[in-house]
Amino acid sequence: MTSAQPSDPRVPLHGPLNFRDLGGYQTSTGQRLRSQLVYRSDDLAQLVSQDISRLAPLRLRTVIDLRSNEEVQRRGTFPVEHYPHPVDYHHLPLVEDVIGVRDAGLDDQAYLNSRYEHLLEGGVSSIAQVFRIFARETSYPLVFHCVAGKDRTGVVGAVLLAILGVPDATIVHDYQLTDRATQEWFARARQRNQPEFAQVPNIFFTANPETILHLLGSLRQRWGSIDTWLLHIGVTEDELQSIRQILIDRSLT
Repeated sequence: MTSAQPSDPRVPLHGPLNFRDLGGYQTSTGQRLRSQLVYRSDDLAQLVSQDISRLAPLRLRTVIDLRSNEEVQRRGTFPVEHYPHPVDYHHLPLVEDVIGVRDAGLDDQAYLNSRYEHLLEGGVSSIAQVFRIFARETSYPLVFHCVAGKDRTGVVGAVLLAILGVPDATIVHDYQLTDRATQEWFARARQRNQPEFAQVPNIFFTANPETILHLLGSLRQRWGSIDTWLLHIGVTEDELQSIRQILIDRSLT
């Protein structure tokens, strides 16, 4: 089984550094996810005019913004008015405090694990709405994003890949693709002397496989399956089946 996609999933842009196709991955049953339907990204408020032209052929229909209210107010949003095709913009913040207060008794990895669990617990309403959007065929092509495209975007991306039957090793691979982009993103932020990132713990700069594996394992341990958790937070069985119908290419085995 090949975890990597058949081609480089990244879309090179001047502003965002982590815009990439989430399709092309192989499921545990040998099928593949359809490409050019779901994209994940870092902050789309960073798009410049050349980037908008670069994204125009994708004919995006939906933008899902996972950033906090404060981040949206301070940084702006996807430039819907300048995109050459109609776009539905959904602001669905997972939480308002991504970093949070650190318990002195936690080491770096335990701290980050706790923050990811916080994203799930605090973001259940938004996550349910995100998956309802995923279940509508008219939503595609779509992109979901946060600021750096690693944590909130990583959580949603991992849950989506998991319910599509993508093996954990492949989910880790996708999560780690963020690593280089995230380090470049934070280096850029520091060069610009953006004060909000001065106190960000170093653990947030890396996409450690343990982080996403802990998240998936915690969900399965508590709920039995990730499907069961999504059903618990309000996503329906019909919606889960619709997501699979849309995103899995069953003609390729």
